[in-house]
Amino acid sequence: MPLPIVEYLHVLFGFTYVAALMAAHWNALAARRTTNWNERAALFDLNRRLGIMFALGSLIGAGVVGQLLAMSLGYRMADTRSFQIANALWLVNLLVLLAVDLPQGARLAGQARAAANSGATNEPVGYTGALDRWRIGNAVQLLVFLVLLWFMVAPWHK
Repeated sequence: MPLPIVEYLHVLFGFTYVAALMAAHWNALAARRTTNWNERAALFDLNRRLGIMFALGSLIGAGVVGQLLAMSLGYRMADTRSFQIANALWLVNLLVLLAVDLPQGARLAGQARAAANSGATNEPVGYTGALDRWRIGNAVQLLVFLVLLWFMVAPWHK
């Protein structure tokens, strides 16, 4: 029987991860609507921090606590195909976060800050491409997490 705190932490980390992704998505939408580079710089810097502090931390926390929860319920990864799939999906999300979301978020924050400091009115070179890659990475993480959520709440079969 798992400790209630382990179940609570697993759910908390999962919700925190999705909340960080959604907050970053809404910040990116707000940044696209404004033409003020100071506002864009603030929003993209917030996204960078959301990714590092909340998305990365809560995704790792959900994975570690999920493993502890599974072990406390008596499931073994070697015997449970659903756990293998869930772990593979978790790894996909972690790789997309580390390879796409965080680097492109830092690039957007830097470009917006440089444009704000220089008083530019046009978009910096590469800004649209970085924004598109960041948005694709964010969308992939949300979609993969939806599938992962199904595996977390679906009945487990040995």
